[in-house]
Amino acid sequence: VLFCAWWWHQELCKSLINNFQRNLATVQTSLTTLSNPTSIIIQMTDQWIIKLGGSLFTSHHLIQWLDALSKTSAIIVPGGGPFADAVRQAQARWQFDDTTAHHLAILAMQQYGRMLAGLCPGLSVATSLADLNQRENQATVWLPNPKELDAAGIPARWDITSDSLAAWLAGQVQAKHLLLIKSVVELERPSNPSQETNLAEAVAWGWVDPAFSRYAVNQSFQTWICGPQAYGNLHQGFAQPAGVFSLLR
Repeated sequence: VLFCAWWWHQELCKSLINNFQRNLATVQTSLTTLSNPTSIIIQMTDQWIIKLGGSLFTSHHLIQWLDALSKTSAIIVPGGGPFADAVRQAQARWQFDDTTAHHLAILAMQQYGRMLAGLCPGLSVATSLADLNQRENQATVWLPNPKELDAAGIPARWDITSDSLAAWLAGQVQAKHLLLIKSVVELERPSNPSQETNLAEAVAWGWVDPAFSRYAVNQSFQTWICGPQAYGNLHQGFAQPAGVFSLLR
């Protein structure tokens, strides 16, 4: 019995080590790819705003998204991820006002955005609308400035998240398309290429924030939404969005 237990323990350890080594090799390969950025290979005729949800913080798809986006000239709007969650926890503990929480949540987006740029040297960063207008033809992470948003009259409330800010930014830079990347299994591309997602239902399901329609409806850009695995078809999505993404309206 002792011998069997010892043998089982040895085999379990070998299996765990092998799994760890395989996962480590995958991560190292992905990071090596990101550390050697290439020139833009996805030609874009229209300006795209890409909202990269904070929920992807724990997803192994995050690296693939950064790699794919680094080959474009898109503007990336970061979510808040765990940094925004920390703000919610702090407000619940100390009961400070929503204006303070709003400013902290914007700083959380900056932290997540800095992390994304740090993971992928092919991404540049911009901290203002002026920076975005002067940027080079490469993928850029927008790090929102609380003062600039205050000056634009954006209310300091929790129902206005990075989703609404991405829509606001799309209007400001006259983008043609806004893509929301969400960690939602139901958004993985179905067989029906003409699928559309109702905005009211998306709000009810918690996919977008309650204020989103204020900044996205009746605008000059189209809003699309997709799941976490759509990065493999990004080139096709930019050329023919309806064949890859779900139209949100």
